[in-house]
Amino acid sequence: MYDVITIGSAAQDTYLFSKKFKIIKDKRAITGESECFAFGTKIELDRIFYEVGGGATNTANTFKRQGLKVACLGRIGHDAAGEEVKKFLKTSGIGDLLIVDKKDRTAQSVIFLAPNGERTILVYRGAAHHFKTSDVNLQKIKNTRWLYISSLAGNTQLLEKIVLFAKKNKIKVALNPGKLEIARHNSLRRVIRYVDLLLVNREEAITLLHSTKNDERALSRSLSKLCPGLVVMTKGTGGSVAVLENIQYRVIIKPVRAVDTTGAGDSFGSGLLSGLIKYRGNVKKSLVLAAHNSASDVMYIGAKHGALRKNTWLKNFYCQIRIQKL
Repeated sequence: MYDVITIGSAAQDTYLFSKKFKIIKDKRAITGESECFAFGTKIELDRIFYEVGGGATNTANTFKRQGLKVACLGRIGHDAAGEEVKKFLKTSGIGDLLIVDKKDRTAQSVIFLAPNGERTILVYRGAAHHFKTSDVNLQKIKNTRWLYISSLAGNTQLLEKIVLFAKKNKIKVALNPGKLEIARHNSLRRVIRYVDLLLVNREEAITLLHSTKNDERALSRSLSKLCPGLVVMTKGTGGSVAVLENIQYRVIIKPVRAVDTTGAGDSFGSGLLSGLIKYRGNVKKSLVLAAHNSASDVMYIGAKHGALRKNTWLKNFYCQIRIQKL
């Protein structure tokens, strides 16, 4: 019996570092800034770094480090990058439920990392982008206490199939939908009502709710009406807010110096669920673990190296939980 089976993307990440990468103000960019280098020139790299990535492997890594029995289900290609994903699972002691696509290639990301930890990512979705309803053998995911589902490349039909199967078989579900699932908000809402733990960031919450308001309390209240379980809205360096049974938990943190923010959301969500399992549903303790795990993650290059191990905590990290009725 697994404690958790993670379902979502599996990829290979390539990090590129160079002092030649410049960040400039740019009104044409949606973020107001662009990461630039001269066109038509040869750019010297200071360092290059490879890591297995993707939501399913990132979260599985935290669960394993927290002492839980975990397996990972994702789509990879029949290629060298796919073999690296399989190798990571094997050496980490994570169960391999991977689906191998013999036509498409394993997803890849190239990450241009800035000195402040922010990054620009070039993404090739590959095999991870082609989840089919026929891909998932439901009987193979039956032997678990929890499912942790991240992006299924917008396949809400498959997502609904998995969630309803889990409900029928008394398996709890944590859902951290990607932007493609959020974009299909009508079908996603049908699924959310069967979920035990919903994780979204503030921008995703606004999109999902069609909200014109940015008020934390109003967003929390609206999300809790969609999902009967624990609802969590993350706010980056602004902490997070959680709601369960009309009780609101506000997580207040003092941001750490970020080296790389890749995978911070995965670290928070998997840290939270690890806590819920270990602390028998204690929301406050679980949110503290989630905040520590995410903060530790951004202090390291890559989405896995900073994940906390069992019974360890990030030193000198400020985290306070304020509880009130919603």
